[in-house]
Amino acid sequence: MAATELRSRPAPRIGGLRLAGGGAAAWVCAYAGIWTVSLLAAGVVAAAGQPATSFTRRVLGLRLSAQRNPPPDLGHILTVAAHNIPIAAWPLLLGLAGADRGRRARLLGDGAVIACILANTVPVGAALGAYGTPLLAYLPQLPLEWAGLALGVSCWLRQRRGSLTARERVRSLAAITGVLLCAALLEVVAIPHR
Repeated sequence: MAATELRSRPAPRIGGLRLAGGGAAAWVCAYAGIWTVSLLAAGVVAAAGQPATSFTRRVLGLRLSAQRNPPPDLGHILTVAAHNIPIAAWPLLLGLAGADRGRRARLLGDGAVIACILANTVPVGAALGAYGTPLLAYLPQLPLEWAGLALGVSCWLRQRRGSLTARERVRSLAAITGVLLCAALLEVVAIPHR
């Protein structure tokens, strides 16, 4: 009886990034979770009615006016990207810090990643619930921003199950940077501006 030849399938890709070791599944889970939290926050604020929407509007203080947004320029794009990249990429450092070694360290890493997700998605979701569809014109970049955030989160999900190589970290950082540069460009150029 001949042995069956086993062939491994190539790892799936997101964009040009090959996500080995369950990376694609981790990214999809992270992306879905980020959107779920965002939409739950929007639903809670909208369902709670006038008191919640008034409170959220007062706390966030958003002014949906094209006059408040400067015309697009490269400096603004780079500033937005420089703000968002560390927010999405810091989970890459958890493995280097040893957060994947030991149950307690993994739980601390999980807690930090969850806190980051909540700190970034709940205000956006609450704003969607409070301001409704007029806010959508100011958020064309959101799917890309959440994709970048999900890339960072998925790196932690993969790291906690097994080590990421230095090469995988560099590729992940490059993917996060690329996605968030595109998001920044979209945010600066596509939103209503004077």
